[in-house]
Amino acid sequence: MHYVGLSQVRNSSALHVLNLNENKIKVSEKVKDEMRRMRTEASLLPLAVLQTADSPKTKTILFQNVRSLHLHIHDVRSDYNIQKADVNIFVETKLCLLDRDDVYQLRGFTLYRNDFNLSNIRTCYGTAVYIKNDLNCTHLPYRFNTNNVEITIMVLSQPIPNIRVIGIYRSKTKVPISQFLDVLTHLHNLVLPDATIPTILLGDFDVNLMEVSAEQKALKKSLKTDRGYTQLIDQYTTDYCTHLDHIYTNVPQLIQSAGTLESYYSDHKPIFISLPTVHK
Repeated sequence: MHYVGLSQVRNSSALHVLNLNENKIKVSEKVKDEMRRMRTEASLLPLAVLQTADSPKTKTILFQNVRSLHLHIHDVRSDYNIQKADVNIFVETKLCLLDRDDVYQLRGFTLYRNDFNLSNIRTCYGTAVYIKNDLNCTHLPYRFNTNNVEITIMVLSQPIPNIRVIGIYRSKTKVPISQFLDVLTHLHNLVLPDATIPTILLGDFDVNLMEVSAEQKALKKSLKTDRGYTQLIDQYTTDYCTHLDHIYTNVPQLIQSAGTLESYYSDHKPIFISLPTVHK
């Protein structure tokens, strides 16, 4: 009766519980055992899985708006695709200064954090990058946050020497499209002036490529027409059939595969890109 009654509550401001019998409120031991098993022993196998075959000749980069790593770290640890990827970039982690790194470690990966607001308050921001310990970085991940756009930049020695990998998060409510395009211009002028260097942009751009709009046209002109990028994701990336998460690259000829995966703990699907190793 406690569960049935409280489950109907829509606003707790005027809620009063009388004659509460705490001894009647408990979690089934079977449920506890199953949750413990799922978090420590079971592996989450999504409908779509990365087919890397543990090949050292192929490197995979995964990006996802995780809708709070703070809430979903146990789910992330059990995700098969995350374990298979060589680089994982999560945005909307909602991490803050109160969160210790050791609580969010993934086995076999090194964690790099970009906490945008640098405070003890949780917001929609926060990027976490996980790089496999055997993957060398020419430049470790660093912040390039500008005008409320969260940008994390890294330079990898594999699979392509000195390839630039950039994770981007834009909140549509906080960053109008004109401001976002200014940030992208600033990024390219200061960090990416040489368009011949292999580059990958992965991000939640919050521009729906499934519908024609002024935002879609402006972003397409900025990245595809003016800078020659190819956008690799061709299907919706959220549970609402919108295409908000994009991957742009200037070396599409070197891409082995790219696409979307499944995730039960976020309404944004993971997107990924796989590249074969290129020796120079």
